[in-house]
Amino acid sequence: MARVSVCITTYNRAPLLDRTLASLAAQTRRPDELIVSDDCSPDETRAVAEKWAHHFTGFRYNRNSRNLYMPGNLNAAVSLATGDYIANLHDADEFDPTLLEKWERALDDFPSAGFVFSGVGGVIRGGGEYVFLHDVAPFTPGRRFFEEHYLHKFSSIVWGTVMARRSAYEKLLPFDPGFGFISDVDMWMRMCLDHDVAYVREPLIVLDDTPTQERLFSWNRVETARRIQQANIGRFFSAQPERLRIEQERFSRISRQYYLRRILGRIRHAEWKGAGEGVRLFLKISENGQAERNLG
Repeated sequence: MARVSVCITTYNRAPLLDRTLASLAAQTRRPDELIVSDDCSPDETRAVAEKWAHHFTGFRYNRNSRNLYMPGNLNAAVSLATGDYIANLHDADEFDPTLLEKWERALDDFPSAGFVFSGVGGVIRGGGEYVFLHDVAPFTPGRRFFEEHYLHKFSSIVWGTVMARRSAYEKLLPFDPGFGFISDVDMWMRMCLDHDVAYVREPLIVLDDTPTQERLFSWNRVETARRIQQANIGRFFSAQPERLRIEQERFSRISRQYYLRRILGRIRHAEWKGAGEGVRLFLKISENGQAERNLG
């Protein structure tokens, strides 16, 4: 039987961490190891974590000596994990009691899968609920998953929480600090290169809806997503020069169209500074694309 580690990265959200740990304590498949990695929180995070310590075997509270931010804190947490399967979970979400059980079963059933993810749900502010379930098979070859669900897209159907094989992480770590708090998207793409993907089509995670700066529109996030795409298009098609050229040109065209839509959105909201920044970036990627075509 595989050993399951759970890594929770957290910063300054003690009340939300409390409910997360409560839902983990109710799992039908308890983790063999639970790591709470605290990125120097100034609140009561340590007290909340240690309150739940006796509910888990292999409990470990880690406090970084300085702020590592994302993904530094995630790299720190995963580096401490000793399980065969490693689940990285957010510090404010709540989990169906069967989450770890079903994720473990999926990796057991599909030995070539590098990671497993699932559907998510949540509560809408002001009332109502939502569920995101994707049209994804329980098992998908990794390269096909990349082409169907990642290629030329600026968003990820894989939420930041997955259970991955330790053996896959050993080949691919660290999460790239150059991609900041969406470096996990790059990791899942890279994992698709040599591993397959498992999916549980149930809303096993209730997402936290607390407003954060990261949920606001950001050109930096758009640019980071574009750079992640560029890097992984190069990885996946490096052995196929003609296919690589086609996909690079296609992505350049899609990027320009996407940036224009986003610029128009900033204009509609009278966000003139954001619109100006978008125009600057649009011109930059257009010039780069023209230079690449000239070289070709």
